[in-house]
Amino acid sequence: MDTNKSFQAVPSIPSYIKNRKELTSEMVKAYAKEHGADLVGIAPISRFSGAPPETHPLNMYPKAKSVVVLAGRILEGSFKGIQENADWSTYWIYGYGNGIYGPLTGAKELTRRYVESFGYEAMTSQGGHTMLPHESPPHRPPVAKGKLPSNVLLHMRLTAAAAGLGELGWSKVFLTPEFGPRQRFEIFLTDAELEPDPLYKENICTKCMKCVDACPGHALSKTKKVSIQIEDRVFEWGDVDLGKCKLTHWGLNELASPFVKKDMPGFKLNIDEQSMMWYQAYNFGMKLSKNSTYLNTMSTGFQEIGQGGRPGSVCGATGCIQACYEILKKTGKIGKNVRKEYEERQRLAALQKDNAKTGDTAVNDPSCTGCAGCGGTVSKGVEK
Repeated sequence: MDTNKSFQAVPSIPSYIKNRKELTSEMVKAYAKEHGADLVGIAPISRFSGAPPETHPLNMYPKAKSVVVLAGRILEGSFKGIQENADWSTYWIYGYGNGIYGPLTGAKELTRRYVESFGYEAMTSQGGHTMLPHESPPHRPPVAKGKLPSNVLLHMRLTAAAAGLGELGWSKVFLTPEFGPRQRFEIFLTDAELEPDPLYKENICTKCMKCVDACPGHALSKTKKVSIQIEDRVFEWGDVDLGKCKLTHWGLNELASPFVKKDMPGFKLNIDEQSMMWYQAYNFGMKLSKNSTYLNTMSTGFQEIGQGGRPGSVCGATGCIQACYEILKKTGKIGKNVRKEYEERQRLAALQKDNAKTGDTAVNDPSCTGCAGCGGTVSKGVEK
């Protein structure tokens, strides 16, 4: 008997399983960006240790070891129609809605396939941008005994923070050093144990309160705040009245848009007198939209491009995105090189910390060019 031939007849282990340990974070991030994501961050499961059960990754996928967050930017031109009072829908149709989620979802799905080609699993995750568990609609009953209600989803903004992409601004809108408040996210979970990105440690938000002043829904507080801690970083934002936010988002607040009062003459809604919760405001707007041509179109008329059943942002994010973006751009808090400069500061700080242990006052940095831009705190990598 030819033992070699007998052995060779046994099916070999597929290379994508045999080599599964070769997948790295850098490979995943590079692939996602190559296929349409603007930013990618990775969080370990340990950063969700204090998350409510309704937003914990392990209650969606118990084998998860890493959470991958992809970001797609809202193009600056998306706001021009609103700013010029020319075409209100450009923000929603071409930028904030289908304009982002079309290519971003495609990038996520292709990246999931890429991860699974190494023999891992990659589970897509639904996410909510705004609501925490106590703010969400009524829960559906569990689908099986002993399970949570089937509303388990990740909070996208907090997950993006855990993945090192940036921080929540005072308005609760997520800020990155590249785009400020101009991005949205897609998320997937995987059992691949990928190298996580460090948390973003510096503040992007200056708490200038421009978002509060410019919000037509008067939905943002200047004094009340909410905070959570992930590892050694505290993330905080101003308390948001989600009912006022949603009514304004619908365009029912005449301070936010001109459309409803044109469709329904005599309709008045004083936003400061409203006490609806988010879900009440959502249902109110959905029912009222049937009496407004514009709102009916915004809530049901875009099904052909995958946006049916969702009210567009008729408020145009005047405070939480537009005003915020303008001040961050003006003050240089965001831009193409901001993250790179931040990472360099973090790198030098780590070198200084290491040298402090040895009593060396200068940082021995092999990459030093001798330009003296550091004020003499860094020296070329030579022994002193």
